[in-house]
Amino acid sequence: MKKYMLDKIKEANFKRIDNLATIIANKNNVKKSFVKRDMIKNFIKYGIGYTDYFKGDYINRTEEEKKTFLTAKNYVPILNYLNKKSYRVVTNDKVVFLRIFNKYAGRDWIDLRVTSDADFKKFLQKYKTVFAKVKDDFGGHGIRKIEDKDVKDYKKLYKELKENGNILIEEEIKQHKVLEKMNPYAVNALRVVSLLKDGEVHILRNALRININDEVAITCADAFASVTIDGKLETDIADDAGNYYKEHPLTKVKFKDLTIPYVKECFELVKEAHKLIPDIRYVGWDIVITPTGPIILEGNEYPSYGLVQYYMVNKSKYGHLKDIKDVLKDEWNNIKF
Repeated sequence: MKKYMLDKIKEANFKRIDNLATIIANKNNVKKSFVKRDMIKNFIKYGIGYTDYFKGDYINRTEEEKKTFLTAKNYVPILNYLNKKSYRVVTNDKVVFLRIFNKYAGRDWIDLRVTSDADFKKFLQKYKTVFAKVKDDFGGHGIRKIEDKDVKDYKKLYKELKENGNILIEEEIKQHKVLEKMNPYAVNALRVVSLLKDGEVHILRNALRININDEVAITCADAFASVTIDGKLETDIADDAGNYYKEHPLTKVKFKDLTIPYVKECFELVKEAHKLIPDIRYVGWDIVITPTGPIILEGNEYPSYGLVQYYMVNKSKYGHLKDIKDVLKDEWNNIKF
C-alpha cells in the first residue's frame, strides 16, 4: 500500500489535479481547498486517484457507494484474475484479433508483413480509402488515413508503412447515416463491456464514444454517453473535462434528437463473439453500427473503467466494481488483492 501511494504521488500531474479541483468546486459550490483536502483524504483511505475521484463523483458519494467503484488500485488484480496473460495477445494484437473475429469484422483487411507491394496497390485501388494501423497501439494513436487519389508512388508508401509499423491496412468502414450525420469525421463506436461467467456472457455497461473534433479516428479525447437498449442517450454527451454538450460542436446535430440504431443487436453480437475467447473473460468491445447492422472494430482486455462509471454519463450511483461482483458472486473471493 505504501509503495502504491508513493508511486502515485510521483506520477501525479499537479496541473490536472488543480484543474479537476476547480471543476468539482464550481459544480458543487465549495472551495477548491476543500476539494483538494477531500481528494487527499480519499487517496489515503481508498487509494483513489484524482481522476477516479472526479469521474466517480466522490465528493457526493457515501462511504458504501465509494466501495463499489473500480480504481487504479483494485482494477489490475481483477484483470489478472479474469484475463489470462498468455491469451491477451488475442485483444492486444489487432491482426490476431481480426483473424479470430473476421466473421464479425464487416470489412476487408491485409497484413503488410505477408502482402506484396503489388497486392497492397491492388487493395488500395479497389477500396480507394483505407486506414493503416499499428498492430498493438491504442487510443486512436498510430492510425493513418490513406486515399488512393493522393498516392504517387505505391512502392514507396508500402515501404514507409512497414517501416513505421503500420502493417494493418483496413477497408474504410461506412457507418449508419444517423451517426454519419452527427459526426462524419470519424467512425463513432459503442463501447460494450462484457463479462463471461460459466459460459454465459453478461453485458455490464456501455458508452457511445463520439469525437467532438474533426480527428479521423476516435481518440482518448472523445466524449460519450451511455445508451439504452432502445437507442436513447441516458444523458447529454460529456467529455473528460466535465463539459456537457447538447449538440455536436461541428455538425450542430442535437444529441437529444438521436436514436442510435441496432443497440440490441450490438449486445447480441457481443454475447455471441465473446464465447470465442473464454480465457479473456472481461472485454471492452468497440462496436461500429453500419447501415446494415453492427460490426466489431476491436476488443480491449484492459478497457477504460473510467469511461463506463463516469458519473456524468451514467445514472447509477454505484460503480462498475459492483457490476463485476454481482456477476462473479462467490467467485469474487478467489481474487487476491
